[in-house]
Amino acid sequence: MRLNKILPRAAVLACAALLPGCAQLGPSYLAAGRPLYNEAVQETDAQQLLLNVVRQRYNDPVLFLDVTNITSKATYTVSGNLRAAVPLPGTSSLTPELGPRIEDSPLIFYTPNNGEKFVRQVLTPLDMRTLTLVLQAGWSIERVLMLTGESLGGIRNAGADFRGLASALRDLQRTGDLTIGIDAGSPTLLLTFSPGARDLPAYRTVCKALRAACGGETIQVRHGFGGAASGNAPAGLATRSLYSALYFLADGVDVPARDVAAARSRAPGGPDESLFRVRTSMAEPADAAVKVRYRNAWFYIADTDGDSKVTFALLSMLLTLQSGDTAKMAPLIMLPAS
Repeated sequence: MRLNKILPRAAVLACAALLPGCAQLGPSYLAAGRPLYNEAVQETDAQQLLLNVVRQRYNDPVLFLDVTNITSKATYTVSGNLRAAVPLPGTSSLTPELGPRIEDSPLIFYTPNNGEKFVRQVLTPLDMRTLTLVLQAGWSIERVLMLTGESLGGIRNAGADFRGLASALRDLQRTGDLTIGIDAGSPTLLLTFSPGARDLPAYRTVCKALRAACGGETIQVRHGFGGAASGNAPAGLATRSLYSALYFLADGVDVPARDVAAARSRAPGGPDESLFRVRTSMAEPADAAVKVRYRNAWFYIADTDGDSKVTFALLSMLLTLQSGDTAKMAPLIMLPAS
């Protein structure tokens, strides 16, 4: 009789104790699950991008696999039983044993990003509107030009002259003496200088490199190969495609000595280490911002290498922009061409 009386009460108490948790399952699961999925997608996107940079170092084909959809279903189940103990005749006790459990059943969809649209996006040179968007977002004009520029004003991105021009523009940007805009009708990149810029060495360096007048006039930069600015003629800026940018950064990837000796990768050389460097290790690195295993070795960007991390973030941003329709994105600053 005692067992029959205790059992219903124990069951009711157990259910009552679990009901509040059941009622809050949705919000609590969202709070716990969403950051984890966000972090996983971000981390694997970075690993995939680094993997494709490393592949370029070995002249291997690249492939981007997009996560197009994630569906997650959480199931809350409770299993329980009552354990009876009868130590002496005429007495008994019941101990409820409850086992709540949450099961996550994710469904993840992958799509190889290798269609005609994607090929066109990665092989088409970056346009002026895309560059303006990242520059107006606060990215360094020096870093943007070093990564995306083939030539500016007839100066090829292959030596100290180009780096000196990009560095001078960065100095003016940093001090607020350079405003970057776009003439949407062309579109032409417009470099507008403050009145005080005429007294700065960096401004004179820019004028000399682009053979522009040093009277404080706006310098126009059009897209494409071309010489320096002269009169009303703008300077030409030839840009890389995303594929070319990947190839350029791949030269900053260290490879194991065994692969160099066996000629598995192309000859070393490429961007300055202050722009981008990927290190290699036989053992899994402990202090890496991004790491990926490829060809039985680990490749990684050191977490202490701030310049490489920023350049990698810029590459990721350009990939995102190039995947969208930048023609429909209005730049933040519109400047008159005259």
